Amino acid sequence: MRHFNPLSIPDDALPPAGVRITQLQVEPLADGRRVRVLVSVTPFQKRPNLDAVIIDALGNEVSSTCIVESVDFDMAFTMHLRTSEVGGAYTLVASLSYPEEGEIHQSRQEFQIAPPDL
Repeated sequence: MRHFNPLSIPDDALPPAGVRITQLQVEPLADGRRVRVLVSVTPFQKRPNLDAVIIDALGNEVSSTCIVESVDFDMAFTMHLRTSEVGGAYTLVASLSYPEEGEIHQSRQEFQIAPPDL
């Protein structure tokens, strides 16, 4: 996993306006209440913020997280669904931002979670 080092910025690092999400992947876990999120971003000159929100089929936010000034170009984290009933269609919305520039890029990934066996 590559990390940001302010003393050794990669030659291919981009200024804030050019930073993009290059990969967004969601892996529902077996319990149906958590998902593993994998995000890759272009190399950057300045550390971006990453906001991730999961929305259910009705448009309700069921999970969110924020990573402030990420030091990683490749990130993996677990999000927990905060809802009494799980299962169905969901959308993960990931956004990169900087305090001065605001949101610079957004990516979406739709996914399904099987309803629990009763």
